[in-house]
Amino acid sequence: MKRIFAALLCAGLIIVFASGCFGGQQVNPEDVATGDEASSFEAKDYPNDFTGLCNYFAAYGYINPKDTSKITEMDASLIGAKVGKKFTAVRINDTDVKNITIELYEYSTNDRPATADEVISSVKSNGTFTILELPEVKAYISDNGQFLMIYNDKGLDESKTDSDNYKWREEVVEKFKAFHK
Repeated sequence: MKRIFAALLCAGLIIVFASGCFGGQQVNPEDVATGDEASSFEAKDYPNDFTGLCNYFAAYGYINPKDTSKITEMDASLIGAKVGKKFTAVRINDTDVKNITIELYEYSTNDRPATADEVISSVKSNGTFTILELPEVKAYISDNGQFLMIYNDKGLDESKTDSDNYKWREEVVEKFKAFHK
C-alpha cells in the first residue's frame, strides 16, 4: 500500500514540477499526421527529430497529437532533454484507454547537459532514472540514444504477458527503440 501511495505521490509531483514548457521545441499539431493520414509506417520515412517521432507514433495510433486537450507540455530540462510532451488516452484495439500515458522526450545529440548524460546512462544500465529525490521512473531509450520514452499503464499486469495491455506496450517499446537506429 505504501508503494502505491508513493507511486501516486511521485506521479503527482512529477506532473506539478514537470508541466509547462520553458522554451522547448514546439510541435505544431497541424504538422502531425494521424494514422489515417500517414504516408508510411517506416521510421526511415520520418525526420530524425521530435516532430518525426510524433508523426511516426501517430501513424501507428499510439498517440493523437492533434487532440491538444490530452497533451501536456513537459519541462524537459528536468531530465536534460530539449523537448518533451505527455500524451494521454492512447488507443488499444480501437478502444480509448484512459489509464495509459506516453511521455516522449528528445535529447540534443551534441553538447548535452550533465543531467541528460546521467538520465540516459541510468536508463541504459537499469531501465530507470530518478529526479528530485523522487522514486525511480521506468523509461526506455531509443537505440540511437536521442529519444526517451516513459510509458505508464495503470492497468498493466506484468505477470499477464498475454494481455492486450502487455502486448501493446511491447509493440510500442519495439517501435520506439527502432526509431532511427
